[in-house]
Amino acid sequence: MIKRLTFITALTLVFTLASCGRVDDKTPDPTLSPDPTLSPDPTLSPGPTLSPDPTLSPDPTLTPDPSVTPVPTETEDVDERALVPERCAYLDNIDDWQPVWCDEFDEDGLPSSDRWAYDVGGHGWGNNELQFYTSANLNNVFIEDGVLHIRALKESHQGNDYTSARLVTKYYGDWEYARIQVKARMPSGRGLWPAIWMLPTEWRYGNWPYSGEIDIMEYVGYQPGVVHGTIHTGAYNHQLGTQIGYSRVVPTVEDAFHVYEMIWEPRSIRLLIDGEQFAVFGYNPNFNTHVSNPDAWPFDQPFHLILNLAVGGDWGGAHGVDDSIFPQSMEVKYVRVYQKDYAGMTDDAPSQVSGMTMIWNTHDAIRLKWNHADHDVMVSHYNVYVNDVYHGQTTLNAYTADRLDHGNDYVITVEPVDFKGQTGPPRSILLSTESIQTVTERIQAQDYTTMQGVISVLTDDIDGERHLTSIDTGDEMAYVLEVEEDGTYRVHYRLRSESGGEIALRTLGALPHAVTSIPTDTDGWVTITSEPFFRRAGVYTFRLVANVGGFEINYFEFERTEDDNGHD
Repeated sequence: MIKRLTFITALTLVFTLASCGRVDDKTPDPTLSPDPTLSPDPTLSPGPTLSPDPTLSPDPTLTPDPSVTPVPTETEDVDERALVPERCAYLDNIDDWQPVWCDEFDEDGLPSSDRWAYDVGGHGWGNNELQFYTSANLNNVFIEDGVLHIRALKESHQGNDYTSARLVTKYYGDWEYARIQVKARMPSGRGLWPAIWMLPTEWRYGNWPYSGEIDIMEYVGYQPGVVHGTIHTGAYNHQLGTQIGYSRVVPTVEDAFHVYEMIWEPRSIRLLIDGEQFAVFGYNPNFNTHVSNPDAWPFDQPFHLILNLAVGGDWGGAHGVDDSIFPQSMEVKYVRVYQKDYAGMTDDAPSQVSGMTMIWNTHDAIRLKWNHADHDVMVSHYNVYVNDVYHGQTTLNAYTADRLDHGNDYVITVEPVDFKGQTGPPRSILLSTESIQTVTERIQAQDYTTMQGVISVLTDDIDGERHLTSIDTGDEMAYVLEVEEDGTYRVHYRLRSESGGEIALRTLGALPHAVTSIPTDTDGWVTITSEPFFRRAGVYTFRLVANVGGFEINYFEFERTEDDNGHD
């Protein structure tokens, strides 16, 4: 929830992807009917975007050398309880998952102050919620007979008409990759919005939604029996209308305790109810070609757990609040967190990556992808080098090498690293950035980098193959060009207009370099020249902006003048 406090198209993320208190517009799905067996719903399957990418097939050149006999690796005995603290020693491992944090709520009174803190306030939490979250108030949060109660009350408090509680493990329990189980029973009533969810502790990639959010379970009272699980990122969130979520019918969600579970490992997140998987989220580079890695998948940093019961809000209060239902509580029997000792389980170093290929390139960046390296446990991340110089790292199988020079060749190397710090064999590929035009060349109008609103058509002018038409007020075209030397320049535009217009030449500054009026009825194609302006040497994105539309353009040319006076 906030969720929006600080503050997947469907996953096209990849992902094979609101928390309470969050800013989510989630409308009920009338097609959701009760499913008493809680078996996987085939309509909620992850879909083909989560399947292995056939273009990322193993590199056939990496065949084993039959002349080399594998040398057995000496392995140490693995301590299967190395991560288990004394307070969680009563819990068994779940396969390779070791209990690292737990609360069975076995002492009456307030929750343990060395495991839980409180988010406090009544400012709407980014979702126009109506409650005030109190701190360590036994009216709103208490343990009784082995059950934690988070209770919402109808009462006035500091300008709010309701009170409730929001418990967080921040700084008491923060995990990067974990298996979390929460056994809980949901409250009943229109206007309630309980959630079990996670937010980043460090906000490594910026405020919400850029650092991510994991909604293990959300429930809105006006939609009885339907549980939701969602993930939010910079590129995939409800504010953009690109969020990806799953729903599952649980008819006894208000009557019985159910185990809501998340299994989070590098590059994947799964959600389960009573052991039955209902949501899967992952990353696929083919569906994120122009999405930065953190915007697509920020889930490589510590997150903390949040339990809360909101009243009203953009989603929870979409059908209003029934004041006759109070008091209401979300009840929790236990919270259990497990982690894998990836480093302790590891013996062999990762294999070499395969299938390296370029996704796209520009004048100053190259994006590439590869197949994940094989490993006996799990690859932690990949180091990326450009011309043998360390450039960065990623947990994903795609990377953008930026801050490059245009028109150059680069050797890009990818080196897998496991959780023990062992590196696999590096693999390299030779790729190039695009060359760019200089301002001393004629620039055809249709050769823009980006544009808004224009149309390219065959030209009837004496030079060029196509020209741009349908240029309305506010339309623009962008061109990446190199100014090779400092100087004063004019721009000659090849234009045609019947109604006149005005064109502005801009870069990043607030003011245009030159604004040029286009006369009415040019009687065919004419060349119109801008006022002079000074520009230092460098690479710039020049934008031609139609301050007043109604003209066509074929090409434009820069001319360096002899007068360099008046520059900075």
